[in-house]
Amino acid sequence: MIRAAIYARFSSEKQNERSIEDQIELCRTLANRQGYTVVGTYEDRAVSGASTANRLGFLKMMRAAKNGEFDVIVTEDVDRISRDQADFHLALKQLRFLNIDLCTVTGIVGQLEGSVRAMMGQLYLENLAQKTRRGLAGVVRDGRHAGGRSYGYRAIPGQPGRLVVEDTEAQIVRRIFADYLKGDSARQIAVALNRERIPGPRTGGWNASTISGSRKRMNGILQNQLYAGRIVWNRQSFIKNPDTGKRVSRPNPEGEWMTRDAEELRIVDDETFAAVQRIKTQRANNWPYVRRPRHLLSGLLKCGCCGSGYVVMSKDKRGLVIGCSRAKETGLCNNRRTLSLNAIESRVIEGVEKHLAAPDLISEYIREYHRTLQAMRDGEGKRRTGLQRKLVEVERELEKVLDLLVKGLPTRALKNRLTKLEGQREQIEAEIEETPPPIVALHPNLAELYRRKVADLKATLASLNPERRHEAYVALRELVEKIVIHPTGQYRPVDIEIHGRLAVSCGVPRRRTFPCPRSLWEEWLRG
Repeated sequence: MIRAAIYARFSSEKQNERSIEDQIELCRTLANRQGYTVVGTYEDRAVSGASTANRLGFLKMMRAAKNGEFDVIVTEDVDRISRDQADFHLALKQLRFLNIDLCTVTGIVGQLEGSVRAMMGQLYLENLAQKTRRGLAGVVRDGRHAGGRSYGYRAIPGQPGRLVVEDTEAQIVRRIFADYLKGDSARQIAVALNRERIPGPRTGGWNASTISGSRKRMNGILQNQLYAGRIVWNRQSFIKNPDTGKRVSRPNPEGEWMTRDAEELRIVDDETFAAVQRIKTQRANNWPYVRRPRHLLSGLLKCGCCGSGYVVMSKDKRGLVIGCSRAKETGLCNNRRTLSLNAIESRVIEGVEKHLAAPDLISEYIREYHRTLQAMRDGEGKRRTGLQRKLVEVERELEKVLDLLVKGLPTRALKNRLTKLEGQREQIEAEIEETPPPIVALHPNLAELYRRKVADLKATLASLNPERRHEAYVALRELVEKIVIHPTGQYRPVDIEIHGRLAVSCGVPRRRTFPCPRSLWEEWLRG
């Protein structure tokens, strides 16, 4: 009995849901014709074939393939598996290793046929993207809007790209511009709108980023040039991250933008719009941009009520005080509890100390260190031995040439040979000198020394210089995915839940290792 798995997929939410059922029925008919027994079906609805990273049905099928649950995959066509050549060939390579065939309506897919059809699938996507951009450029040249629906407008039914001003929302837009000119921050405006229960874009709540936007991508209410009667298109392009399968936006140079006047869509006058841009530029120039986390737990603290991040709100006798960013910026979270950042860091470090001091983790680190050490020794030892052997051969050749010269044979060829050999000797000697010396093995009492160091992790971190402390912060942050803070009531201690990164997201066990640079660990252990 040949066991078969059926895979079906369609790309867009705008396509017919019946497409999946039609594909499965076609594959069942094909399987019956070939004498296969269908043991499972896998599907992905409204997911692009440009990547396999975010297709849960496909990933589930590949895991089942590794478990030996079927012998052949039946699908409508190669492009259902993937429209990306790299992803398709990787999947085909894995299936062939597992001795699993790929069957379509045209039969078993061979290497040559699969390569050609995978290339055609990728070219189809590239051509489709190019034609879509060409069509959108024509829409803009025609004076129509090529983007999504902006707040303050509504689409005209039956006229793609034609918008009209929505009076109620337009009044809110004018209010936002006016409040910003009066000196209110984007956060204060968002809190006021949410307090009055005014629906935000896409019926959601208001927050500071919705209003202010990004200076790099030129988005947000205050930077939308459509409100000033100008249609701007091609400000950014999108590309898929091959690791996650998600689209990532990248700003385009301003010279590639397309702009058209649309006075019928104007909501604010040019003077107001320009004044707001000047204020935003001034505020942006006065705000320092910090690339690295300023604190050990920056970006890791999450509110247990709404899932938003904790941010620094003020400073008092406790030091820096943190609170829920959603409660601060929008007022939509009821978690008003503020906490001392130093106290939270201390509790988290205590938890990390307890985790790092686990005997199995220490043993694993020492075992991994010695394994890597031995591998490096083997590689460096072979390289040094090989260089020394070559040096002996070159010196032997030099002696032969010198003997010939002493015997009275000073030909040009011998002189050139001598010069070449001397150059080779100098190069080999330089390479031997550059080869690093053997690495010192770990002390037998490392485990006990490590336990003592971890026992007072906070003091050890404080003793490092700023650059080394940042490296240690990076190492510790790699061990923690997020820290969820659950308020338990007024004047009562909060519950802290630490989520670690000790296994990959798919649940497959992984060897626990230290992400910290070896030089830092060695310096730390030496004390």
